[in-house]
Amino acid sequence: MAGLGTLIRLILRRDRVKLPVWIIAIVSSLLAMVPLLRDTYGAGDELATIYQTFGANPAGLFLTGPMDSPTLAAFMTIETLLWWGLAIAFMNVLLVVRHTRQNEEMGAQELLLSGQVHRTTNLAAVLLVAAATNAILAIGIGAGMVAIADGEWSTESAWLYGAAFGMFGFVWAAIAAFAAQLFENTRSVTGMVASLIGASFVVRGIGDFMGTKNAEGLLEPTWVSSLSPFGWLQATRGLTVPDWWPLLVPMLCSVGLIALAAAVQARRDVGEGLLPSRRGRARAASFLRTPLGLTWYLQKNVFIGWLCAVIAMVATIGVLVPEMSHVYESSESLKQMIEAMGGSGEMIPVFLSAMLSIIVLMVAAYVLHGLGRLRSEESSGHLENLLALRLSRGSWLLLHAAVVLFGGLVMLVATGWLLALSVNMAADFTVDTWSYIAAAMSYWPMLLFFAGIYVCLFGMLPRAAGLVVWVYYGVVLFLSWLAPLLQLDKWMMNLSPLEYIAAAPAEDIEVLPLVYICGLALLLVAIGFTTWQKRNLLER
Repeated sequence: MAGLGTLIRLILRRDRVKLPVWIIAIVSSLLAMVPLLRDTYGAGDELATIYQTFGANPAGLFLTGPMDSPTLAAFMTIETLLWWGLAIAFMNVLLVVRHTRQNEEMGAQELLLSGQVHRTTNLAAVLLVAAATNAILAIGIGAGMVAIADGEWSTESAWLYGAAFGMFGFVWAAIAAFAAQLFENTRSVTGMVASLIGASFVVRGIGDFMGTKNAEGLLEPTWVSSLSPFGWLQATRGLTVPDWWPLLVPMLCSVGLIALAAAVQARRDVGEGLLPSRRGRARAASFLRTPLGLTWYLQKNVFIGWLCAVIAMVATIGVLVPEMSHVYESSESLKQMIEAMGGSGEMIPVFLSAMLSIIVLMVAAYVLHGLGRLRSEESSGHLENLLALRLSRGSWLLLHAAVVLFGGLVMLVATGWLLALSVNMAADFTVDTWSYIAAAMSYWPMLLFFAGIYVCLFGMLPRAAGLVVWVYYGVVLFLSWLAPLLQLDKWMMNLSPLEYIAAAPAEDIEVLPLVYICGLALLLVAIGFTTWQKRNLLER
């Protein structure tokens, strides 16, 4: 463990901005939900109606988890536990991958090992930082929930609620640490763990969907949920029926994964992964020798991974269509909740309009992920080699933007077609497939808007581009999912581009707002294009 303290200080120095931003954003936004939900849904009759909605049929639990009782504590659980858990999972994955596999990929690990540092010291350092980060999160959430409890949950429940988040986050840090030993590049590690996060969320949802109520009236998920870290997080039932024993599962899992990661690291070469890389061809195909072919080659893995995630999400929603039809027709509160997200009208178009807005946000995340390749290519030094040839700066930038946006369009078309197919197979009537495809494509200007923000920041503030645009994405995600339930002011809702796009297919598509969004997006792209042409490479 020689050099452990120095490496910890190095990690904290490198992430002196990112970690505080993550921690403050997660804790403050989570605690802010309590007074908002209390003011909006504090009445007993409203909570009872919501409880009946989510307790009557497990199909509605796929996205929220079980609501154990008609109380604010139970409602707070279903509105925050899984979604803030997603944010905490990604925070830990990005932290660990940045200081393990990314260090090796850019050669920094060899430099560190040239000093008096053991091979496993860096892994230990980043895991200790991750443990401390999750401990601070747990303490912040627990102490905050104790302070604002107002008799709605006990002190024990508040601390268990925070501890569950902390232990859940650390298990994802351990998973990322093990995954970093398997592959030799950052993109593969991040992509695999992100896929695991999505798969574990779906597995937990299936377990809740198939669950049954016990003698106490609590929904008991099937054994499928116990295969997912989200299921372990949910099993603590921190604010309702507190149970500390489920925390042993992620604790033991973390210990096992860390031991495996250390064992694998000790037996592999620096810069290599346990899984051998696929040997490429001696010469690239003629298409790949073109600038467009190279751009596609660099973007294809990101595109394929997100496309699979989108298709899996659409297929899951298609399975829920028949069950949601019965729940929706029998619940006035669920009608109001879904109509707030997706307009008004017949049940299936309204439900699918609400779900479409969620899928579109997944596609927007793909756009930002794909455009993040711009900064990585520049910071790694690869771009200098490309620009030494006949490829111009502007062509390189526009090629990446075009490939990513075309990939987003393909995802939207696939989404609309699959949603129409699921309705035609599950419902007792048919819908026009082209109308659903057009509804999905109507969100493409929003993808262009996100791309415009990133390109603009990449040209002006390249170092801050990723952070700023992902923070804004988080704001849009919050406004689209929780703002309708919290009944926030109109000016806050207007911060999201989704507010200006008609919720098709439940509503008719309005062309004029889409034109305005495209115009603003193109203006941002033009600003970014111009500033990118003038600034130096690797400019901070």
